[in-house]
Amino acid sequence: MRILVSALFLIAALQAEVRAQAPSGTAADTEVINMLPGVQGFARPPTAFQAGMSIAPMARATIFVRNVDESLKLYRDILGLKPMFDNLWKGKGINAIMGTEGLDLRATVLMAGESVVGNIGIYQVSPDTEAVPAPRQTPDTRTGDFAVVFPTNDIWTLTEKIKAAGYVIVSPPVTLIERPGYKEQPVEMMFRDADGVLVNLVQAGVPE
Repeated sequence: MRILVSALFLIAALQAEVRAQAPSGTAADTEVINMLPGVQGFARPPTAFQAGMSIAPMARATIFVRNVDESLKLYRDILGLKPMFDNLWKGKGINAIMGTEGLDLRATVLMAGESVVGNIGIYQVSPDTEAVPAPRQTPDTRTGDFAVVFPTNDIWTLTEKIKAAGYVIVSPPVTLIERPGYKEQPVEMMFRDADGVLVNLVQAGVPE
């Protein structure tokens, strides 16, 4: 059951998660600054494990990006995902999870509708003191690529917005397998985001 809670409750839950995952003997000592005051969050529902399974369906995919604000131009402004939370994390606890020292983490999680699973996180570590190689921006897929997949009901409009914004198109909307009896065939397209991550948009077909 989805429970709408205050952003303060969500932050407290995330701080508890940091403490639970910190190495024994390490004080969490984590400061969390809410970058979106007043935005409501969603508590995680009880995790449902199937019999014989030790993991549950994935809650989200998280991408460590060069610039959260740049990534928001795509995931929030073009694709229309809504911020679930946008926090700046400081202190020993968050560094314990990341295996770092003295760094801050801006953690933004975006969702479609009001879902608390299947979402995407865009995280930025700072200060970034090491030279980061330029992201792969080839118009094809390569071994080692990572893709996030979103269903859509307006692939043509989104494709035009993505093209206009200058993202590298790997494939325009195409039909992989034609389905007899469909007045509109299923189509999908793929492109790279600002950090070279593949984004796959899939639109279901419409039967006659």
